[in-house]
Amino acid sequence: MKSNRKKEKSWMKNHPMEGDDIITSFYDLLCKRDPKTMKPCRNVFVPDTVVYEHNFPRGWYTTDVKAREVMRRQGKDLDAATIEFGFSRDVAENFPIVATYLSIHEENLGNGVTETTTRVQVLNKEDIGAFVARKSKNNGILQRFVFPKGYHNNVIKVVWSPRIAIIQRRKNKYPIKDRKRAEIDPFAITVTYEGPEYLSEESGVSAHVAFEVKNICAEIIKHFFHTEHKYITRMVLYFKGDGKDRLWLLWCGSLRVAERIVPSNMPMNLAPRFGEPAREGALSEREMLRRVDKAYYVITRDGPFYETYIRGGDSHSNVSSGKRSFRGVDTRDSLFADGGELDSFYAKKVNEEENLPTELKDHLEDMKNVEEMVLETFRDIFYNAYSHFLSATDRPFDVVVPPNVVNVLSPASTSELMKFLKLGRKLIAEPLMQGENGIPSDAAAEGTEAAHASSGQMGPVAGEQPMVFAIPEKFYTPLSMLSNKAEEWIRAHFNERREEARKGHGGQAEGEQPPDGGSAERDERKTDSSNAQRPSVSYVNM
Repeated sequence: MKSNRKKEKSWMKNHPMEGDDIITSFYDLLCKRDPKTMKPCRNVFVPDTVVYEHNFPRGWYTTDVKAREVMRRQGKDLDAATIEFGFSRDVAENFPIVATYLSIHEENLGNGVTETTTRVQVLNKEDIGAFVARKSKNNGILQRFVFPKGYHNNVIKVVWSPRIAIIQRRKNKYPIKDRKRAEIDPFAITVTYEGPEYLSEESGVSAHVAFEVKNICAEIIKHFFHTEHKYITRMVLYFKGDGKDRLWLLWCGSLRVAERIVPSNMPMNLAPRFGEPAREGALSEREMLRRVDKAYYVITRDGPFYETYIRGGDSHSNVSSGKRSFRGVDTRDSLFADGGELDSFYAKKVNEEENLPTELKDHLEDMKNVEEMVLETFRDIFYNAYSHFLSATDRPFDVVVPPNVVNVLSPASTSELMKFLKLGRKLIAEPLMQGENGIPSDAAAEGTEAAHASSGQMGPVAGEQPMVFAIPEKFYTPLSMLSNKAEEWIRAHFNERREEARKGHGGQAEGEQPPDGGSAERDERKTDSSNAQRPSVSYVNM
């Protein structure tokens, strides 16, 4: 069975492991030792997996169940006879399926377009010897088949991000113990996500299994940060449960990595699409959200919505701040195309943006960079809060606002933001940089230096202690909602500061007011930013 996917590489990787389909280097990550504990990733079980590269086995990964650690076998353990013996032993007499081989094929079609094909081959006892002895093998993984719990083969897929985790299960339609079918067509009774849809069906995931999956993801995220000093922002993992209620990590289907300040520009593919080619001409999520925003504004003429999401916020774009402003003719024309004309007030605002003095443009540009720095800092804070509550539900989390962020927002505004989020102030008796509950000490120092470098002309970082607030252990507001509210408040705060800067340079005529009470609503947004909150859909609150 194979799946085709065409992609055009117009991005640069933040980490060599970033990619889609089957991330073979993910097993190396699990074996890599944490410099603090000198241990590999804990509490992750991987079935016997041999990674093939350039027709040769590069590594054999297995699990020490007692130590709950992933190990790598090398050297003489990688010869054909040892691999065949290792995969053939401890196989049930009434079940002939031994392993699954997933291989990746890439073909360059020219003009930067690559066609990726993922092939799946299910091997019986009679097939494993011939496969290992075969001289020509494509890059991929040979993985021992884990006999599932229940009457049908099933696989759990998790799409993980710092804000949500979507956990699904797919179950094969044929009984796994059908020996006759297993001998004739083993592919039909084993495939789930990697096969055609008519061979499997969606199934539910119990609460305790979902909780265990999230804990395993948290262990992997923490191990990746300690070993690579970067953050995983997206990943797709596949698991399977055995008869002893143990979860086995099969493979990683997609991975995205980001620096603290530099986000990943690599397009995200949530999962390989086996047996179904990708639709051509489909809109990207960013373009779709942009069109929905414009259509919503054309219908409602909501001035604050335009200020937050179309003109000032533009939260769906990863382009630079210079491209976000309405200085270029192409950007201005795109707002008027296929979405109806904006009203006269905002059309005039667009023209005023183009005719601003150079000094004011530079000041607004610096302010936009500082805004992104503040937003990134709070994203990191809530990211670490999520990781903290996954492992320690009985202790509060310290929200440490670095001195440079306090200096940019001012202590009064920082306190106002935390009051809006309903977080109380915490008194500290000693400098809090050890990272017990929050950011690790090295990451905190790195983030402070990077944020200070990004602050530009906004003033020096105050040489005082950071402001510390606390998220209680029994805090019923989801962290994703808390992060969204903080981001909304920060954007509204910087929008007001930009408007004040424009008025100070004569950017707006005296007495001019936006339609529909836009100015009054912007003032109201400072105390109750939920009035400007845009409609959203979430799957699982983290």
